Amino acid sequence: MLPEIGALIKAHRKALNLTQKRLADRAGISRYTLIKLESGTTSDIQFKSLLAILAELALTIEVKERTHTGVPVLGDD
Repeated sequence: MLPEIGALIKAHRKALNLTQKRLADRAGISRYTLIKLESGTTSDIQFKSLLAILAELALTIEVKERTHTGVPVLGDD
């Protein structure tokens, strides 16, 4: 999921003509964190950091209930 989110963030950042440094500064994160997110090489990011990036790009995130297919998913109880 993070690679898809990272690609979306990168596309919106470029559409707004923002550099990685500018977006990172505005979101209060390191440029390195943004680089890893956009390139899909991170498997972990603080939720507050992700929300700050999305807010700067006027994007939102939606949480939906998962339908269970009977296939165990890591993290399911």
